[in-house]
Amino acid sequence: MKILFDNLVKEATLLTTGPNLNYPVTNLAHTFLQRRYQTASIPATITVTFAAPSSVNCFFYGYHNLTALVVRLYDAGGLKKTVTIASPESDAGAEHFDEEKLILSVQVDITAAATGYLGGIGLGMCELFPRPVANFEEGLIDNSVISVSAAGQTQQIYVEPLESDIYTIRDVTRSERATIVALFRSVGIGAPLWIDAFYDDHSYKAPYYGRFVQTIDTKKNGRRFDFGIELRESR
Repeated sequence: MKILFDNLVKEATLLTTGPNLNYPVTNLAHTFLQRRYQTASIPATITVTFAAPSSVNCFFYGYHNLTALVVRLYDAGGLKKTVTIASPESDAGAEHFDEEKLILSVQVDITAAATGYLGGIGLGMCELFPRPVANFEEGLIDNSVISVSAAGQTQQIYVEPLESDIYTIRDVTRSERATIVALFRSVGIGAPLWIDAFYDDHSYKAPYYGRFVQTIDTKKNGRRFDFGIELRESR
């Protein structure tokens, strides 16, 4: 499992070619994923300039209609790395690569069949969690508003169900526990994060934009620790 806790895009300067003033490029850093950025013309290029030279080992994207993306990382010497996404994942996707240091800016070329839109992006250093045990829970949270009369007539205000996952991680050292707890303390409950539970097999489970639902409570297991993680989709 990989989670992006510190999304550098939040503190970056964002520019784009072909801007649509009703859907500005700054929406890519907004907490609400579905408060999207949209182009006035396509193809378009998004430029992300970091507040300081930074390390990057991942790129996340979500809520889009794009048919292709090209991500380019630049340091003081010029182009450092190119990542081509020829077939973007349908709802949210992630690309992982070796750490690139002292990155100053990132350009993202986007292509769509019509006017392009993109809900959010994530750049920074993903944190690798120990692999969860094989038994985990995958569920849906349905917040639809339902009204039922005594005679059985039903009205519904439909809300698309949210993904909800509960994982158990076992047998971590005291040092590993401290690292994980420190990461959780940096964001707490409710802060939207980019989550890639099965980063080595997106065909099994795709990445998503989500949050911690409850605190990480560890249990002593001999000399080591066990704990659970409850995550829920955010939009």
